[in-house]
Amino acid sequence: MPPRGRSRPQQRRAVEMRRRLLDSAGKLLSKHGVEWVTTQAIADAAHVSIGTVYRYFPDRSAILAELADEAAREISYELVEAVGRAMRHDVESAALIVVEALTAACEKHARILAAGAGPSSFDIPPYLNRMTVQEVERSLLPLGSAIPRRARPDLSQNELDDLVFLTMGVTSSACLRIALQRPPGSDRDRMVAVTAKMLAAALTAN
Repeated sequence: MPPRGRSRPQQRRAVEMRRRLLDSAGKLLSKHGVEWVTTQAIADAAHVSIGTVYRYFPDRSAILAELADEAAREISYELVEAVGRAMRHDVESAALIVVEALTAACEKHARILAAGAGPSSFDIPPYLNRMTVQEVERSLLPLGSAIPRRARPDLSQNELDDLVFLTMGVTSSACLRIALQRPPGSDRDRMVAVTAKMLAAALTAN
């Protein structure tokens, strides 16, 4: 009979190996781009056999999907922090704080968010699935709900919900486009400012 507690070190080693493979894939992605992230390249970078990679992940898509999920969680965390700061400001300043934070967070994770997306595509990048987009949008809800509730007492609850639904979706989409798809030579900061003005206007317009 094996000694008690043996499974715990094995579980820890499994968690550590999984993390090692993800970190190796992330470094390849950051340095070379998604086309370099193959299971063999990950194995080589992690100094393990290709069989070890397949023991933890069925294919490269599963690895990229997990990296995208981690990126979305980090983006949401940074966004929640920004929304907390924004709530202490007027509408225009609050909108700018949030749009800047979301755009910067998407830029930080641009490689994985854009993995597999064509340069002219305006769809959600393949590895940024709709659940992760919804996670980002949920992080915007405190800002999106509080401001129009104060500024638009004339709206019914259903009208308020519709306004929040539209403005949060448009804002997250605009920030993704600025971060991942803006044309060469475009003014990034001006795009952020325009998006913030659009958000502030939409939340307060009568």
